[in-house]
Amino acid sequence: MKILFSMHGEAGHHLGTFRLARQLASRGHHVAYLGLPRVRQLVEDQGFPFIAFAGHLFAAPGEAPETPATAEALFRRYTTAIVDGSLDACLLSDRPDLLLCDSFLWYVALRALRLGIPTLQISTSLFLFDNPLIPPAVTSLRPGRGALSALRISLAWKLMHLRYLVTKRLASRLVGAYRAPLRMHHLTDTFLAVARQSGIRCRRNVNYRQDEIGPHLILPELVLCPAAFQLPGARPPERRHCGDFIDLQRQEPPLPFDPSGRTIILCSLGTSSAAYRQARRFFAAVAEASAMAPEWFFVLHISDPALIGAFASAANLLVVSWIPQLTLLRHTAVMVHHGGLNSIMECVQREVPMVILPCARDQPGNAVRAAHHQLALTADVRTITGARLRPLIGKAMGEAALKRGLRRMKDQIEHERGLEQAVALIEDVSAGFVAGGISDWP
Repeated sequence: MKILFSMHGEAGHHLGTFRLARQLASRGHHVAYLGLPRVRQLVEDQGFPFIAFAGHLFAAPGEAPETPATAEALFRRYTTAIVDGSLDACLLSDRPDLLLCDSFLWYVALRALRLGIPTLQISTSLFLFDNPLIPPAVTSLRPGRGALSALRISLAWKLMHLRYLVTKRLASRLVGAYRAPLRMHHLTDTFLAVARQSGIRCRRNVNYRQDEIGPHLILPELVLCPAAFQLPGARPPERRHCGDFIDLQRQEPPLPFDPSGRTIILCSLGTSSAAYRQARRFFAAVAEASAMAPEWFFVLHISDPALIGAFASAANLLVVSWIPQLTLLRHTAVMVHHGGLNSIMECVQREVPMVILPCARDQPGNAVRAAHHQLALTADVRTITGARLRPLIGKAMGEAALKRGLRRMKDQIEHERGLEQAVALIEDVSAGFVAGGISDWP
């Protein structure tokens, strides 16, 4: 069987798929990836073929800086390429029997469904829809018991929908917000337009839902996260969880230093730190904490090229633009990070306690879940300083409850056998595809 992955154009969305892709390949399936050229090297380094879409639309590094006018022109050219046959040609080039499509890339799924390609969604986050027991993942609200908690959760969902209407749907119409290839998963109006141009009638709560960040197709779906990590409450019936998705065989270069004999504190905001308003504050707090704790060795990963020059390495502080995280976690005492699911689950697999300082997106909700399951301590990145961070690291390092929580979550992931079930679902879907039982799909 030929299986085509298409994931959102950030590295983090791809990293969680590689173990699943290897497992499918080991069973004799041909696996390839479709996406933006910016992730080609990452995918090919893992040994998978890559099909590039719309590479000719993007400026080469060093060309003229983007302006609002050029950004809007790029967005229009990109959305045109989605529906004018360019994306269709990429989808058909490998003649896939099944598409595994990131839930952010609803436009790829819509075109695949139009072409009759069986499609299964992959989610790399725990974004939900209105839920009486589970708050939105974009909030740091912690659920409790009783009517008061239910009321707070209900209000949180209403407020979230109102914010979406104002800051995304209206803002995209009035000032062009989110009109960019890497951000268009927020755009309901564009989603509906692409669906119409693909000959698909989309009806809310029938074949798509409005989730916390935008439109979300109702299709059979794999969530790259253990079911045990979610908070208690009802979950969408079309979803299956794959918790053991961390690729422990991931190809990484060697560490840039010798970790022997060091108490290592790994600090990172992941691969998208340029998107976070509090990034500079986070990095400054780490640098300050390192000066206060000479007995520890801090590795500070700064992926934002505009910020890395502001922070210099020191005797017990190594500042790097990239780090082989999975390899380094073997030697790490505590990881301080933003609350990305990949980082959380990599720490679980290595049983590394965490201090989580959520910045945006689903990170506040991930931090709530990590604290709920006793995997991490959390703090507010908006007020963090070195003086506040240092004792948090020390507490996480010595907290027996976190060690027990990490071991418990790791055991639950193994018990779920998510990878095995994910492969079975994929092979079942390809054998007899029915798009979620929805008659509106072509």
